[in-house]
Amino acid sequence: MSNDIFDGQLFSEKLLNVNNSQHSIQSLSRWCISHRKRAKEIVETWDKLFNASQKEQCITFLYLANDILQNSRRKGSEFVNEFWKVLPEALRRVCESSDDSGRNAVARLVSLITLQIL
Repeated sequence: MSNDIFDGQLFSEKLLNVNNSQHSIQSLSRWCISHRKRAKEIVETWDKLFNASQKEQCITFLYLANDILQNSRRKGSEFVNEFWKVLPEALRRVCESSDDSGRNAVARLVSLITLQIL
């Protein structure tokens, strides 16, 4: 298994296939954290695919970002620094295009993310 080698195309495929299940999100989150030296590339790919996704998938992407942020902090601030550049716009986009359940998910994520950053 080539867990130590980062493959941007493989990451894009994994990201496009992630679903809202806890297992799916946590598995991809662990994979991303194992490649934290590539945080900039991971977050840039996340942002590009986030902006090309339907709103339901966008919320899944936000849950993934949250899991990465929660679980990577002990190892370093690479992901916090990179997600800080793209999350405000991502959250705004979901808020503007979602119904109440989408906005509630964003509000919950904002509170969790804010606690992590502060």
